[in-house]
Amino acid sequence: MFQWHWFNRSQHPLLRVLLTALGIVLVAGILVLGFFALIAFAFVGVVVAVVRALTRSHAPAASCVNDPSVIEGEYVIVRNDPAALKH
Repeated sequence: MFQWHWFNRSQHPLLRVLLTALGIVLVAGILVLGFFALIAFAFVGVVVAVVRALTRSHAPAASCVNDPSVIEGEYVIVRNDPAALKH
């Protein structure tokens, strides 16, 4: 059986009950605090998601998005003359 060797447990039964109750209250308090922290993070996440969704909906749309003949992308013009090849 696992035993704590770094502190001596009290032999008084009332003190043992009080320390056990204190431990249970501390664990319950930590769990409640963690629950409210989770709720706060979820609330902040929802607010950020809503703000981003609203700001993106008002962003100016590209004029060629609906044109199927336009291919969107980036390109680099590579020159093929001797002056560009010399460093």
